[in-house]
Amino acid sequence: MRAFNILLITVAIVGITGVSVAVTPQKEPVSVALTANKLTQNAQGITVAQPVTKVKPNDVIEYRAVYTNNTGKAIKNLTATLPIPPATQFLAKSTPSATLASTDGVNFAAMPLKRKVGNQIVNVPLQDYRALRWTIAEVPAGKSVSVSAQTRVNSVTP
Repeated sequence: MRAFNILLITVAIVGITGVSVAVTPQKEPVSVALTANKLTQNAQGITVAQPVTKVKPNDVIEYRAVYTNNTGKAIKNLTATLPIPPATQFLAKSTPSATLASTDGVNFAAMPLKRKVGNQIVNVPLQDYRALRWTIAEVPAGKSVSVSAQTRVNSVTP
């Protein structure tokens, strides 16, 4: 199988409501650190995560965004959004579990996503999911929270 470079997520959107914070230009109220790790199982059946450099079709990649509150006050209702790269398929594994999903990165709904096909309402295929979103009730001052999603690299690049 041919290895290829996967488009790593470079965008994370943060929405904060209900907080008023004085910020210096050098430091944002919330910073985001994004990682992509290839998940494999060792001989003992334990899942091992290794930083992604190159991937092959069917590799499982976990994207994790860590949101850090850089203020002296709790931040309430933090909105964390994690795009799903086009060369991957969401595996319906995400943390926290109260996840909203989107096929366009704009309109979000509870999973599983549904759509009307003819006269029937059917589940949207996971390969059509393009972003996930969580609302974090509170991030205490100086603390971090993380969100993650697992994807599988497509066998054929789009």
